[in-house]
Amino acid sequence: MSYPSLCYGEEGARLSQAFQLTFEQGSSPAVILLAGDSGTGKSFIIQHLANVHNATIYTALIGELAASQRGQLGKGFKRLVWEASASTKSVVLIEDLDLFFPRHGQSTQDPSLAAVLESLIQQNTIMLVATTRRPDHIALDVRTLFQDQVNLQIPTPIERKHMMYHVFKSYFPSSKDITEHDIERLSSRAHAFVAADLAQWIKLAEEDSIINKQSDGSSAFSIKKTKASTNIRVSGLQSSAMAEKPDPVHWHDIGGLVAAKNALEESAVWVYKHADAYKRLGIRPSKGVLLYGPPGTGKTLLAKAVATESSANFLPVSIPDLVKGHVGESEKAVSRIFQTAIRCSPCVIFLDELEAIFSSRESSGDLGATNHPESIDSSILRPGRLDRLVYVGAPTAEERFQILQVLKLRTKLDAHVDLQTIALKTKGYTGADLQAVIRKAGLLSLKKQLSEINQESIELALSFVGPSIIPTDDEAMQEEKV
Repeated sequence: MSYPSLCYGEEGARLSQAFQLTFEQGSSPAVILLAGDSGTGKSFIIQHLANVHNATIYTALIGELAASQRGQLGKGFKRLVWEASASTKSVVLIEDLDLFFPRHGQSTQDPSLAAVLESLIQQNTIMLVATTRRPDHIALDVRTLFQDQVNLQIPTPIERKHMMYHVFKSYFPSSKDITEHDIERLSSRAHAFVAADLAQWIKLAEEDSIINKQSDGSSAFSIKKTKASTNIRVSGLQSSAMAEKPDPVHWHDIGGLVAAKNALEESAVWVYKHADAYKRLGIRPSKGVLLYGPPGTGKTLLAKAVATESSANFLPVSIPDLVKGHVGESEKAVSRIFQTAIRCSPCVIFLDELEAIFSSRESSGDLGATNHPESIDSSILRPGRLDRLVYVGAPTAEERFQILQVLKLRTKLDAHVDLQTIALKTKGYTGADLQAVIRKAGLLSLKKQLSEINQESIELALSFVGPSIIPTDDEAMQEEKV
């Protein structure tokens, strides 16, 4: 398979076919709108295919045309087309078509520009490719001129591996220390990386190799790979869906919640860790998990821990933000979320305030019932959907003690602080409440110019920070027994 097909899948194969038909088989030149987020490699793949077919690219950039022709874009574009016509194999590449022909607002562009573009297409002698990050921002009369639209997305794990191998070989052509297995292993750490991110990562490795005076750079690449990857702001995680690599949250970073952690380990983490075992036994794991409980009990933290423990991306979604004013917009937003998750695989989607959009008819007005799963439409809770319910409630005295022990690792507490006593005095306090207590105690200690947080400061902080949950009589009696 060719580089475009390996690295861009079906979209790359379509582009390869268009170039093949245009320059090798004498078909009518293609007119393509190439869409994709920044860094996905739109310009690069066109340059690659042009090189393969010995074609010359004539690029139209709005800034360059405006500067060279004093704002007369139509004149500058017409000259560019004239130069392209003099070549036997040529491609006119318009970068950011939406800037030339914006859909909304008063257009400030040269009115003759559209006429030149339409004339170029009608001549049917030059291949035309236009790129855009926002195809919906292009004027409708111009967008309809393009007979084909190809969308470049975040590469799948397999596409990313091939892309990384290609980029690595372009930077280190003589390297023999890195095998295909090494590339696959490194690629598995580059969730949601697009072409530009991979190039930046390997460029950083090349710089490291120069600093360390290693000619082939392979050793430095192996040594610096983790450091380099943390210095990259991943382009594929900056779309509206906002998938991300969260700050690492491990199970041991979460105090208490043992039952919830065990349930999530079985339902979510094992899907990644023991995929072969599931396949061998012929069983399918749960498709989704519903975390429910009072606010501040650690539901988001648990979701991030699932992503960390399974080495997956984390895609947080606030359901109320999906409720759009126009018909069909919410459905499109949901579709984009799952498309992003698939491209960023493995990925954990965290849907917050689910009842805001999937509430049952009987409770459609009760949008704040985060601790009542019965408010969720029963069809969402059927097997194959969110078929496992995990309650995340107020921590017990023992769990509060465990939470305080975790918080102790992040702060400087006096050696004589009795966390067991604090745990007993904080009935109804959630993990977020306890964190607020320690934070307030730290401020009180700072005012007293103390070098450590002492018992007195923590107990004083309890008078400022109250519990979020009022325990029921049964819960209070149960805790007393414990």
